[in-house]
Amino acid sequence: MQTLINDLQDAGIQFKENEALSAYTTFRIGGPARIFVSADTSEMLHQAFSLGTKNNIPLLVVGKGSNILVSDEGFDGLVIFNNATKWKIIGDFRGINQNKSAIERRFDQPKDISLSLKDDNNNSTVIVEVESGAVVGILMKQLFKQGVHGLEWFSGIPSTVGGAIYMNMHGADHFFGELVHSAVISDGRNIREADQDYFQFDYDWSILHQTREVVLSAKLILKKSDVTDARDTAKKWARYKANQPWRSAGCIFQNLTEEQKSQANLPSVSIGYLVDKVLHLKGTRKGDAIISENHAAFIENLGNAKAQDVFNLINLIKDKTKEKLGINLKMEVQLIGKFKN
Repeated sequence: MQTLINDLQDAGIQFKENEALSAYTTFRIGGPARIFVSADTSEMLHQAFSLGTKNNIPLLVVGKGSNILVSDEGFDGLVIFNNATKWKIIGDFRGINQNKSAIERRFDQPKDISLSLKDDNNNSTVIVEVESGAVVGILMKQLFKQGVHGLEWFSGIPSTVGGAIYMNMHGADHFFGELVHSAVISDGRNIREADQDYFQFDYDWSILHQTREVVLSAKLILKKSDVTDARDTAKKWARYKANQPWRSAGCIFQNLTEEQKSQANLPSVSIGYLVDKVLHLKGTRKGDAIISENHAAFIENLGNAKAQDVFNLINLIKDKTKEKLGINLKMEVQLIGKFKN
């Protein structure tokens, strides 16, 4: 670790030691990072990531800190907070179209929210180049001012562009990967540009889960036209998301597949339905962590929850589902650090 510290100092990269990660996660839970760097540019992100790779140090890149649960012991490695947010519109490309993916839609449609905008023959396609630390909701509002839309489906979801690509974030029945033209990625040694096909986008998944490469920037395929309907959709979607629990990491588990739904003879693929109506675990509490009363797919931190409390509730849901239905649930949330079974 001292070699990494020396390398960061030589490179002029500021860092902190034993920085509490609770301030950088939506759970507001997490022990300290051994070394913590805030990267304000994609160049610094690559440089810090490269130094960690060179020194064979465990690495974690954090954006909005959703979809992760950091252990109470913290992370004994290098954590890079991605704060690289520059963007620009690089052109009008009428020959490029967004392609609706064939990924299975595992959603119950929210009431009172249309899942599609009306067709607009005046739409033109634009490419927006954006650094991976840009917060999707903030970028969406900035682009509305330029008459550009396409991110409205992800309004109210705490994510950066990099995190959205890594998880293939979904909003309504839209996946973020459908907007990706290409992205510049780093493996800690080399930088290259990869096209959409490289990422093999799937439900809550991209190839980055396997390769552990980091997105530095991306080119997004968006639309330029009147944004009135898009603004309205964004407001409705944000209001819907605002009713979901805060101080959580979003849905803990992936929704069921249609096959699993049929196997269990359930009326819904929703994990919230399963936890509430089948397992009857809604409101179950461990310490200051609770399976949310508002939405049983979420686990909330009531104020002073420990990561281990959340982990224990996760295991309870997994074990009860396996015992009652014979189904192995897949997690959306990534576990960081060490936990006790």
